[in-house]
Amino acid sequence: MAILLGGTALAGWFLFRSRGHEHRDRAVAAERHTIMRSVDKMNIPQFDAMAGQLLVGLDAKRVKKFGHRKNDLGCNFVVTFNNGQRIIVRAKKDDKTMRRRNGNRHVQILGGEIKARWDCDAGVLITNANLHWMHHAARNEAVAAQLGVLIVDRERLAEWIDTGIAPPQLRPARAALEPSASTTVQ
Repeated sequence: MAILLGGTALAGWFLFRSRGHEHRDRAVAAERHTIMRSVDKMNIPQFDAMAGQLLVGLDAKRVKKFGHRKNDLGCNFVVTFNNGQRIIVRAKKDDKTMRRRNGNRHVQILGGEIKARWDCDAGVLITNANLHWMHHAARNEAVAAQLGVLIVDRERLAEWIDTGIAPPQLRPARAALEPSASTTVQ
């Protein structure tokens, strides 16, 4: 009888605690949704400036911006970390083609330019498009990993803006993206 009563009390406690997390998770999701609505309203120069501010917060040795031209793939930043590693960051505001084509084209182009054009160790695509919906997420992540590109799409971008904490691959403790096999072979 005591075991049954203890088990019921324990189960009730877990349910009570999980409801608190669920409510908090919904509040965080609503707050991040509001943040992304304001990001969606930004024009391209404002989006590029926001991405630049996020990158400056990485505590890198140098962040250099290469201008946004019309009809290109986005604004580019080269971030040089204290350990000498460099990453190319492409900030691409969603122009609705990102979602329609799942961003795959942008990931492939950035991946091909990492060493050849920018002489960097890895790449990062920052966008307000949702590239992780339905069945395309696995394909996008597989292509990105193969090419040495980190995708910071809508959900990750909202978390970064909300918390001020960069994705783990970009935090100063690791100093830069881990080079993939495709980016280390020259």
